[in-house]
Amino acid sequence: MAEQNTSINGSTGLNNDSEWMREQSEYFRKRDIAAPLFVRIISVVEIPVMILTLVALCALIKSQRSAPVFVIHLILSDLIQIIGMIMITTEWTPAPQAACYYSLIAGLYFMACVAFERYLLVSHPIWYKSHHSLKVSCVVSVIIWFVPLIFADINSDYLYSNFLFRSIGCFIPYPIIILCFLGIRRGLSHAISLTSLKRQLILGSLFLVLLTYTFLILPFVILCFILDMFPKLDKSLLFVKVYYFFKFLLYLNPLADCLLYLFMRPDAGDLMKSVRCCCRTDTHQNSTHSRDEHSRDSRATFAGCVSVQNPASRSQTACSSV
Repeated sequence: MAEQNTSINGSTGLNNDSEWMREQSEYFRKRDIAAPLFVRIISVVEIPVMILTLVALCALIKSQRSAPVFVIHLILSDLIQIIGMIMITTEWTPAPQAACYYSLIAGLYFMACVAFERYLLVSHPIWYKSHHSLKVSCVVSVIIWFVPLIFADINSDYLYSNFLFRSIGCFIPYPIIILCFLGIRRGLSHAISLTSLKRQLILGSLFLVLLTYTFLILPFVILCFILDMFPKLDKSLLFVKVYYFFKFLLYLNPLADCLLYLFMRPDAGDLMKSVRCCCRTDTHQNSTHSRDEHSRDSRATFAGCVSVQNPASRSQTACSSV
């Protein structure tokens, strides 16, 4: 009897394992079809946008109006990342994966540099104007390109196979961005030399960086850390689905970074003013239209009330007309 129960339990476990393997293989089959299609559609949109953004940012440096060096290197890292993802979908080799994670980590530190630069502009404007130069920004950018090598596993063929090192390298810029954002919000109230429009542009650029990291990058970083702490979750189909969902969401990061160019334009203030004027004009037209309709309705109602209350006047008018 015990042997019979053991055989029944063993067959049940084998059925569950086979069903789980069937579901997992079906999911990976769908993922292998959807991932290349998604990456290629995204790349068709992102690559032209990034190239145009790089050309426009380089034009800003040539005009000597501003020097968005960190944003240029951020877009370059995003371009390397999207090219690496295209190579991964065509042929699964370790080199494109390493290039993707290398450019991802480098891009996060460039985001931190953008945030720290905005913080210095607000909190220490005199020091920033005296020490900030194109040469200093280029030297810092070259140093940043070597930072991802700190978190690489040289003994492995796949340099970023260690989930813990990779998640730590991706997470370090996040507290820097948060502290810079809080410092800028506090310093803008004391920045007398900056106009209200300039304050909004600085705060808006940093808010965009914080928003991009929080919703497009941080979930994937947290899942990598959890996967390193609990490796058995790799066998959970639900966890695998959530992991690859946020990994696909990570591919939208380069497109969001291109929006930083709008805050670096010399005529960004004029763009914001024009948007405000359009919004105010639409609101004014809608309110005027609603007031006109309300006045017409009220006049029509008043006229109907008068005609109901004075039937004798209508009869007298009719008699006089006859």
